[in-house]
Amino acid sequence: MTRFYIGCVAAFISYCLLVMLIFLRGDLFHIPMELVGTAADPHTFMTAAQISKAESLSRIHSLSFFISAPLQMGIMVALFGIAVRMRTFAERISRSGVLQTLWFVLLFSLLTDLLFLPIDYLLFRIDHAYGMSTESLGMFWGDHAKSLLISLAGSLVMVGIFRGISRWSPRRWWLWLWGVSIPLLVIVTFLQPVVLDPLYNKFEPLQNQELKTQILDLAAQAHIPTDQVYQVNMSERTPAINAYVSGIGGNARIVLWDTTLEKLTPDEILTVMAHEMGHYVEKHIYWGLAYGIALSFAGFWLAFHAFRWILRRFGAALGLRGERDLAALPILLLLMMGMSFVSAPMQNAFSRVIEHRADQYAMRMTGDGNAAIHAFQQIAKENLSPVTQPKVVQWFRGSHPTIMERILYFEQFQK
Repeated sequence: MTRFYIGCVAAFISYCLLVMLIFLRGDLFHIPMELVGTAADPHTFMTAAQISKAESLSRIHSLSFFISAPLQMGIMVALFGIAVRMRTFAERISRSGVLQTLWFVLLFSLLTDLLFLPIDYLLFRIDHAYGMSTESLGMFWGDHAKSLLISLAGSLVMVGIFRGISRWSPRRWWLWLWGVSIPLLVIVTFLQPVVLDPLYNKFEPLQNQELKTQILDLAAQAHIPTDQVYQVNMSERTPAINAYVSGIGGNARIVLWDTTLEKLTPDEILTVMAHEMGHYVEKHIYWGLAYGIALSFAGFWLAFHAFRWILRRFGAALGLRGERDLAALPILLLLMMGMSFVSAPMQNAFSRVIEHRADQYAMRMTGDGNAAIHAFQQIAKENLSPVTQPKVVQWFRGSHPTIMERILYFEQFQK
């Protein structure tokens, strides 16, 4: 096993050097020559300093993504032996299987959170340095504590369900676990806008009465209930601009950040709202749920077979007793993290499709390409977003078409 760990470390170092070579050198954000001087050229609406900061921050975030994901997986591998000790400790202090699970999940969650925390804190400090975060240190720690408690509660539920199902159906637990995950995912999606999101931010009905009337008129055309358009006080956290749609059923809502209300003109806000209404009308959240459920089916099946193979091949050397051993859970977590990383291009490809459909809907609703172009130029400035991205970044991190692609589409509707 020592050789295995040494090999993993050597491979990770080599990988990090390759990633740094890719993202720290060259012009990663060049635009085609035929677009120079057009509305898609950042030099026409951003200063040289803004462009430089945007590209620098994007390089850092890309480096963080491509290095932190395998780093976290490597940390998980390094914790295999510690997990065995935690399981032994849990068995010593309690004979109850429920309490053993509680102690193990609690200790392991706290340890992994402590080990992963430096990455989150480093990104928090970087965003502050670039002016993209106005969040206080107290807010950072408060949000982190809330997220940890929510994650801990979810982990306890899922581990309890897994142990119960794997005892009842040792050969088909992956299928039953997938089936149970579907209603849980739907419940969380339903409750998120009214239970989880308010834990972090204050939501209230849109306050600008004149703009509210315009938005409600647009919403009426889209047959969207008028009491489901909200604003949220994100200015205490970031100067960035954003809007989104969340929830399903009676809890579905469209949300505007207050920064969007402050920094975009009414016409620009209406194009953004029409985009979000497109998500609502075309039920993209439901399509996203369906796609995620289908993708997770393959994920559960692959995790089941990989989990069994790893236990047969390395279980004895790692001190594991079988599939239901609490100490084997980090292997499942490792597999989930790996599949999440590998499947990111598929998830983002689907997301880009529905985002473009929402742009198409916005143009059908408003027909105002000029306002949409100006809105995304402003978004590029305020969010420090390069108008284009390297293909590998777009595959793994691009949940939306690039700003350049969106501006080129909106140009067809210029008045």
